[in-house]
Amino acid sequence: SPNMVVHRRLKRSLVISVHFLKWISASSIENAKIQPAFVCLNKGGQLCWISSNSSRKGDSPERNNHRTIITTSDTTYQKSSSALFNTKPSFSSIPSGGSILDTNYFEDDRDAELPLSFPRRDDVLAALTAVRKASSVIRNIQPERALDKSGSKMSVTKSDASPVTVGDFSAQAIVLRHLHKAFPADSFIAEESSKALVENPSLAQDILEATMVQGIEDIDDLMASIDLGQTYNDDGSDSGTRSTRTWCLDPIDGTKGFLRGKRDGGQYCVALALVEDGVPTIGVLGCPNLPTEVNDENYEWRDDETEETNANARGCIFVASKGGGAYQLPLFPNKNVESKRLHVTPVDGERTPKDARFCVGKLYFDRQQNSVCDYVFDSRSQSWLDVTKGVEKFSDPLGQLSAMAEILHGKDEALDDEGVILKARRMDSQVKYGVLSRGGGELFARLPRPGYLEWIWDHAAGSVVIQEAGGQVTDVDGNAIDFGLGAKLSKDVRGILASNGGQFHEKLLEAYKLQEQQRNESKT
Repeated sequence: SPNMVVHRRLKRSLVISVHFLKWISASSIENAKIQPAFVCLNKGGQLCWISSNSSRKGDSPERNNHRTIITTSDTTYQKSSSALFNTKPSFSSIPSGGSILDTNYFEDDRDAELPLSFPRRDDVLAALTAVRKASSVIRNIQPERALDKSGSKMSVTKSDASPVTVGDFSAQAIVLRHLHKAFPADSFIAEESSKALVENPSLAQDILEATMVQGIEDIDDLMASIDLGQTYNDDGSDSGTRSTRTWCLDPIDGTKGFLRGKRDGGQYCVALALVEDGVPTIGVLGCPNLPTEVNDENYEWRDDETEETNANARGCIFVASKGGGAYQLPLFPNKNVESKRLHVTPVDGERTPKDARFCVGKLYFDRQQNSVCDYVFDSRSQSWLDVTKGVEKFSDPLGQLSAMAEILHGKDEALDDEGVILKARRMDSQVKYGVLSRGGGELFARLPRPGYLEWIWDHAAGSVVIQEAGGQVTDVDGNAIDFGLGAKLSKDVRGILASNGGQFHEKLLEAYKLQEQQRNESKT
């Protein structure tokens, strides 16, 4: 029944027989009339039917002691939770390679992923589980491409013109609910509010269907979980209800990258941080689409790439705790992928500031026009999406970054004929912080329009990760950033610079100040 929820105690009590699945065939499943009991996810984040084979009439799944879990590779079931709830699966089409669900896969083997001496270890493990749960759901919601009619669910638009998807709401509900149960005395700051769901019951139902696999029970539970993060006023100031321990969440950082789609290189992340007395002490970035290897720049999925074929090569989580360093873990526990201690590019190595690579926003490439473009038509909403705004245009509306690149790299080597920075790696979201932390780039700058106040969830998690990997984060004046003022940063923060530190950060600051001086002089 779709109304049944997979609780932890039930998941731990499931008895799974590997040998049973080895000999049972699709036809015998049909003959046995195995009926679906509820839906969950396997290690790869695929939707699975958990079926009961009860010989006693009226047995409930809780009482039935013999269960079979079957993973279907049918794309209909992978992409849409509502299809699973509303359509009986065709057991005859289930491949013989279907996999068994590890019922504790979000928590089993976590202890082996991080050192036993890792600071705030219990907090980190709870955060890691929460982000993995959210990632398992939202990566099945992301569309294949921006133009794909069968991909992501509908989205709504907030007053600041930023889109919010089913994925944003789903991730926020899952993460905050999990953390609230683990740490009931803690408070939360998160981006989304349930107001849009009250006005759009259909959207609320879509989100409920997507989140039930992770324990959300009904619409009231969904909205209450989402609104755990609304502990601030409309202007971002503190509402006075927060504790000294505050979890800060951007459920999908890089929503437009999420909407861009997997095969067009849309990068996004679940960004979670613990802020204690105004200082970020834990940072977790769940990056479902990011290649696991530092030198792999294949941000777009290949045409033949699937979640089954890329399990070892795509999807990772960056985890850091103040004083304990930063690590890259597989998106889900995976014995074939080892945890890695992260280090930024050495400041005294072969690479110099003149060769430093920027991590900048993703430009959309129109395959039909064979050129870079700013807008794509979204057939779901029947509207044009500005796919660079919120990336290049939002992060640098005045073109300051291009001027900084010319100062650092030299006027003849910095830009191509269209003004695009040459020494750069392009991606959406706080994924950039993760890429810098593992040595995939050296420089990052976020330079929004004058007067804009940054939300803390856009930087809190990433700042912990890169600093614990040996890098540096400051405002454009070289000052440390105060995350304890509320949901927004100080009005004195005119922009944020991040780097691998040392002389690289010094040169980055110098380049910002020089281009600002040149820009001011040109006005007079």
